[in-house]
Amino acid sequence: MLEVKILKEIETIFRQFGYEGEDIFNAIAYFYANIFSIKMSQNLTKIIEKGEIISQVVLKDHINQQIISPIINNYIQPDKSANNLTVFYQYFLGKRFRDITGKFFTPHKIAASMVKMLPIKPHALIIDPTCGCGTFLQQISNLWENIPCHLIANDVDNMLVCLTELILKINHKHQQKFKPDISLSLFTENIYNYHDSPHQQIKSLYGKIDYIIANPPFSLPIENFSSTSELFKAGYRNSDALFIDLAFELLKLDGRLVTLLPHSIISNKEYEKLRQIVEKNWLLTAIITLPEGVFHTTANTTTRADIIVLDKKGEEYRDQQTNKQTIFANVSSIGIPLNSKQKNVATNDLETLLQNPDIISTLGI
Repeated sequence: MLEVKILKEIETIFRQFGYEGEDIFNAIAYFYANIFSIKMSQNLTKIIEKGEIISQVVLKDHINQQIISPIINNYIQPDKSANNLTVFYQYFLGKRFRDITGKFFTPHKIAASMVKMLPIKPHALIIDPTCGCGTFLQQISNLWENIPCHLIANDVDNMLVCLTELILKINHKHQQKFKPDISLSLFTENIYNYHDSPHQQIKSLYGKIDYIIANPPFSLPIENFSSTSELFKAGYRNSDALFIDLAFELLKLDGRLVTLLPHSIISNKEYEKLRQIVEKNWLLTAIITLPEGVFHTTANTTTRADIIVLDKKGEEYRDQQTNKQTIFANVSSIGIPLNSKQKNVATNDLETLLQNPDIISTLGI
């Protein structure tokens, strides 16, 4: 496990040369790309080239070489899942991730469970419009293995798109899980500005997506949005609420959205109209209430979130107000610590829930 003292040691070395957060991460990304011989996009290449220049400056010093080499050998070279790369990003750039985008990294165990809520279907077009470090797409590529599909990663932060590319390509190459039948597209767009830019790639995907899986930004104020958004017309001006209408535009009929949303959207009276609009346009397939502290390990916050599974109404349900069967569940353990007092957590109620035959049937998985 990558300890904080190792991260601080790296930080101290680079700071001697005037390098801070993003510069340090660029150098670390270069170490990964070089070690794993990654074939990179032009976008990622720019990041790696910056990192190469920085690393050359720092490693000219023989003492620094002696300190950095064991870190590379012990924490980067064996990291064939690129899990430590996410930790590096969170340490050196995590504050920017939270403050600018309003998002928190999704713990791997939650992401793995959410991916299982997508019925496996050959040639599915799957997007994470707020991909962060690509955790959901990484889990899909691991679970689906030889199933042909097309993954689309988008984020407003170019560095995160590059991080996603690097993580996925390291996983795919060295775990031999990224088969030729699984393809990847990378976008860098602000999904909340899509109505102003008709030539954006995101808009070209309207009505074409089979599955959306995401952890969208929580509670960011949105002043302008699509004129077709019912939720915006109803007075909702926050990123998490409006994400639902964006997903509706993107999905095919019968397409599925699996997303994390703030618990307040499910429980607070101020969102009652939102819930009515959602039930009119969607089939409410599942609401799974997660315990407080789900983002403790990735963001040290007590923000509460629920897993919401919505299916865009197809022809069968389009003119009906009735819904199909809905899963309502409350889980108390997700297999990770929820606060600083918890250490090893053996139980995972979320995974247990997904083994229930009735749940499997309702989700169609």
